[in-house]
Amino acid sequence: MDSEDSSAIGTPNAIFLRNIIATVFGLTLDSWAKVLAHVEVNANCDEPFMAGCLVRAMILEKRRCGLSTFRIEDEVGTRSSPEVPKPDGRIDIKIIYSFDESEYFGMECKRVSGESSELARKYVKDGVTRFVSGKYSPSHQWASMVGFVIDSDTAGAIKLVQSYLSKLAKEVEVIGEWQRAKQPRLKRPLYLTAHKQQYSRSELTIFHLFLPLT
Repeated sequence: MDSEDSSAIGTPNAIFLRNIIATVFGLTLDSWAKVLAHVEVNANCDEPFMAGCLVRAMILEKRRCGLSTFRIEDEVGTRSSPEVPKPDGRIDIKIIYSFDESEYFGMECKRVSGESSELARKYVKDGVTRFVSGKYSPSHQWASMVGFVIDSDTAGAIKLVQSYLSKLAKEVEVIGEWQRAKQPRLKRPLYLTAHKQQYSRSELTIFHLFLPLT
């Protein structure tokens, strides 16, 4: 087996995982479009409902496309350390790509708005912080936040999230600046921030994907 093509047998290498992540983001966007076409989703819906609709659509789309290199689980427990006797976190979406249960691509979902500083604060405090602390994705290189934009102001929502990340930069141990990710195949912009994870002191890159309701 070529080293750059290793997959589910043993630990996937970085190239394999990057390909998985790119596939997952494409799947997410296609699935969200189908959610909006077939499900009544509006600004009054809570985040668990929106995330549940997204995951259900992702599973159906994954099966339709015949993707078999990973599986999707939702509302699943996480452990910040192997010594923790029971899960001390519950992440919205786990993309499991290995036989090793500790290896997954974590995705946490939050509602955001161009008008609500409080939602942006929760995005950081109740989302990003859980990755940085190691409650989600301990010792991982990559993770993702998904923002459901409940109004039409995606640019404003992104600006508020950036603002809170800047305000809480020390708390969430930001390294460097907010960047546009290089994912030319995606239909929507994808952003990233780098953080020093408190659990492992290693660098964690968090992708930020924003999904409007319209």
